Amino acid sequence: MACTLLASFPFACRNSNGGVQEIKVKIFDPNAVGTTLVETSGTVVASGASLVDWQLLFCEKIAANFTETGTTNVQNGTSSYKDMVSFIFNRLQVAFRNELKTYHQVSLHIAAKDNNGVGWLFGYTRGIDLITSVSASGTNYEDRSGYTLTFEGTEPNPMTVISNYSDL
Repeated sequence: MACTLLASFPFACRNSNGGVQEIKVKIFDPNAVGTTLVETSGTVVASGASLVDWQLLFCEKIAANFTETGTTNVQNGTSSYKDMVSFIFNRLQVAFRNELKTYHQVSLHIAAKDNNGVGWLFGYTRGIDLITSVSASGTNYEDRSGYTLTFEGTEPNPMTVISNYSDL
């Protein structure tokens, strides 16, 4: 099947902001894909069971981000998208330590609201995993005492917008 380009894109206005406002996490549910998490043309709508059990993770200002790297292997005729979500959580504490342990044991869906007010879904079809967590006390009084978390996942398609992010 031949691929067709769909649109032209004019020069964009310079009114976009980087960074992430907040992150919501939920244990990955492969049964939700296509049933209660439905994607159409790059936008996911959550309904039913996919609207519950999300946990909000507070993001400090200018301390969270996400990236996606698309990779194509011409010889194999394949493409994939590697997603990374990273954020910090200040203050070492037992409750977060216990949650962190769970994050290392399961795959997740992550919804991240960027500083443009757009919600993005990571781990849509395959889940996203906590790859590294660093717990650190800092050295000086003004150093961070807290956690740095990095989640990674690989998907067959680019990240999607989650249109009803505020309902999660």
